[in-house]
Amino acid sequence: MILVATLPMYDWPERRAETDARWLALRDALRAEGFQAPGDLSRADDPMALWLSPDLLIGETCTYPLVTMLEGKVRYVATPVHHAPGCTRGRYRSAVVRRETGNGVSPPATPDALIAPEAVAGRFAANMPESLSGFVALAGDMAASHLGEPGDGDVLWTGSHRASIRAVASGEADFAAIDCVSWAIALNHEPAARDLVVAGWTASRPGLPLITSGDADDEALARIRRAVLSAMDAAILDDPFEISPLPDRRP
Repeated sequence: MILVATLPMYDWPERRAETDARWLALRDALRAEGFQAPGDLSRADDPMALWLSPDLLIGETCTYPLVTMLEGKVRYVATPVHHAPGCTRGRYRSAVVRRETGNGVSPPATPDALIAPEAVAGRFAANMPESLSGFVALAGDMAASHLGEPGDGDVLWTGSHRASIRAVASGEADFAAIDCVSWAIALNHEPAARDLVVAGWTASRPGLPLITSGDADDEALARIRRAVLSAMDAAILDDPFEISPLPDRRP
């Protein structure tokens, strides 16, 4: 049986070749462990069906769906390590970006958030209510820092981090939370990002995880993990689900 693989989270059109190269290395490592890994990645506008497929061999997802819609239906494999400002080993932050000039704010040395009231003043552009990096993390950090919480009327739902960046640059919104990996990608590939500056950072949280089907047994999971660790820089986190979910926000 040919299984399913999907790596959708940083698969911008300009980066398709990099995503495919990342998959080829992982595919070969999985085949070396005896799995019938597919030749190509599966790509879909809505990755949820792929994440929930009983044929899922490996998939990349966001932490918030992992502890809500996917809870008990998939198994955690590992967390890839990314090298971008705001990332540490298996962990990441979101950059709070605004339409301003200047050098921006560097990530703090501690795991805590760095958010001034002026960084989150005005209308919030967020990709979707279920996004940890685009909405949940910043909303939680604002509440914890006694900066209030963005209400539904203050949020412009955009559908993607890239669209949020464009919304802030165009003046449709005043700020957005963009995970640090997507922000680094945007600085290379999205012209609107060059009109923005980092005004703050959310607290450090577990990075985007790799998952496999909930039907995978312990022996299969161990083999998948070996393949991942041999093909890429990744960490096995003791607590890959370290968030405090907020009530769902619907557009």
